Amino acid sequence: MDSHIHVAATAEGAISILVVCPLDSRRNELRNILTPPQWEIREAATYGEAVGILDNRRIAVTICDTEIADGNWQVLLANLQNRSHPPNLIVSSRLADERLWAEVLNLGGYDVLVQPFDRGEVLRVARMAWMAWRQERQSRTAAASC
Repeated sequence: MDSHIHVAATAEGAISILVVCPLDSRRNELRNILTPPQWEIREAATYGEAVGILDNRRIAVTICDTEIADGNWQVLLANLQNRSHPPNLIVSSRLADERLWAEVLNLGGYDVLVQPFDRGEVLRVARMAWMAWRQERQSRTAAASC
């Protein structure tokens, strides 16, 4: 699937994505998959760092490990849901089972990625999450202008 998608999410036309993971190696792996210029990647090792980025940047998609140093994906999702244009949250886990998928979807997350990452799956899920975010944003803008 083509990962060369352009969007007005950033000034350069790249899709803004936030990777929240305590492990440098996992953030590096995702950075190698989500290569610029299609993706503008921000990284955070902690919940606090992630919130700082979210407060200062428009982010379309967030990928978060199930556990982070000062929180977890549920805490981050609750924070995202209180924002005016929240990014879609993708949870990543080595133990991605049906229970986790059901929990993520039921609480309002977008999807789950299994670790170790499959390049095609990461690109597909991130692209779909961005497309859903863009569509939701366009719908809100159209509703506000009526």
